[in-house]
Amino acid sequence: MNRVRGRIDDLARSLHPLDSRLADVPVHGYRPQAGASWRPRAAAVLIPILESDAPEVLLTVRSRQLPRHAGQVSLPGGGRQDDEDFPLQTALRETAEEVGIGPSYIRPLGLLDQFDTITGYRVVPVVALVRGDPEPVPCPSEVDSVFGLPWKTVVCPESYRVHHVIRGRHRWELISMATTPRLVWGATAAILRQLCEIWSQES
Repeated sequence: MNRVRGRIDDLARSLHPLDSRLADVPVHGYRPQAGASWRPRAAAVLIPILESDAPEVLLTVRSRQLPRHAGQVSLPGGGRQDDEDFPLQTALRETAEEVGIGPSYIRPLGLLDQFDTITGYRVVPVVALVRGDPEPVPCPSEVDSVFGLPWKTVVCPESYRVHHVIRGRHRWELISMATTPRLVWGATAAILRQLCEIWSQES
């Protein structure tokens, strides 16, 4: 882990600072047709890198009882609450609620670019190192299970596939991961791919 930890420190220097003005952070992902009204809701996710001899990124499988994105693989996260410091407090709160890992275990590193989803969210990813070997406890109403995606898979460019999707007259890219036992796609895969790209640039 020492070698990876040193690289993660380098990675942190390539991320947007935690106190970045979000208006200055690039936005990727879904784009509506020209002239269409687009007011995505603010959301944040945590990319929890589990510190160990074989690092992993912790992912969740969303409950099949949820009204949206049921059963999909995702990063812990959710919508902003009015009284919290966004995006960091949102990502930390949602991680504690969804998988039972509190802020005392988490060392935030920085932000990736924002990502707009077709379902109307503008997601801010917060990259963080999780230390101390906490035991994830999924929230039954939100998360069916959790699993670790090996770091070597996350940072391998060959893990990602690009699909071109057409909806009506709108065309955009959809990302999926080719080398995981569970289907990882959409915003989660796109966010992890940006992390991979930054890691590769630091090599």
